[in-house]
Amino acid sequence: MAGGSVSECKEYLFKVLVIGELGVGKTSIIKRYVHQLFSQHYRATIGVDFALKVLHWDSKTLVRLQLWDIAGKEDF
Repeated sequence: MAGGSVSECKEYLFKVLVIGELGVGKTSIIKRYVHQLFSQHYRATIGVDFALKVLHWDSKTLVRLQLWDIAGKEDF
């Protein structure tokens, strides 16, 4: 490029698996962190659910977090 510099933005993707016993608050923590919401009336997760949180770490770094919410009951 003539006379200009291209600002290079780095992007990262992290997949975070949230595991734990049934009813300990895995879904509550994820919903609070991602959506700034809290409710005492969540239903048990069946299978897997996930949420995406995008963080602008600094002016040149973008971080995407995939938070995977795994059912706490072994049957699922």
